[in-house]
Amino acid sequence: MALTLAEGSNILVADDDPRDAQSVRRPLEDAGFRTAAVSDFSKFVDADEFLRSLIEEFDALVCDHVLSGRGPASFTGAEVVSKANKMERPLPAVLISSHVNTDQTGSIRQWRAGIPAVVDKSDYSDTIVEALDYTIAELSGKVARERRTFATPIEVLDVRSAGEFPAARVVVVGWKIETTVWMPLKPILDAGIDPAGLSGRWLEAEVNCHAKDAADLYYENVVLAPDLPQGWM
Repeated sequence: MALTLAEGSNILVADDDPRDAQSVRRPLEDAGFRTAAVSDFSKFVDADEFLRSLIEEFDALVCDHVLSGRGPASFTGAEVVSKANKMERPLPAVLISSHVNTDQTGSIRQWRAGIPAVVDKSDYSDTIVEALDYTIAELSGKVARERRTFATPIEVLDVRSAGEFPAARVVVVGWKIETTVWMPLKPILDAGIDPAGLSGRWLEAEVNCHAKDAADLYYENVVLAPDLPQGWM
């Protein structure tokens, strides 16, 4: 499926700060796109309802991650962007965030499979159009090397079920065998695996092991690996 954004395509910028939304619109308009902005998300029950309101009018979406800074929102930008890109008829979407290198990264990682590009708000003006092109390429089947997945064992060292962003501390063998990372529990739970008692066990999953940073990793088709033979380790 080939996707393109032609000059004059309609792009929605979603940001709870109207001034930030206006700043993001400028480089998109300079590139020849038409833009609109939304900053109030309180009337939408969930991310799915928000996306349904966009399908007929817009060709792409640029969405801030935190949408509840100035009013109520029951969803994050990461959820919106991931679901937009994974729809049967995708709405190409890019996530922008000022929380790329903060604790809020945890709320982005759990949706990372559907987010080809995350743009730091501090430098979006130079990269936002490139990020849209990168996303459209992936949705069209031209997946970049750092986004391609392959099967790898994952060793579970610890599980943190409490807190806002439940995660497991793991070693992704096919990525960096000497480095531990925090894997969101969402793909584990989505696979129907009970995280209780996972410490010391092994998983298998398809992971984009050519990713440069741990924050870019995502996990699909997670399964519980058979127990290792006694005395193997």
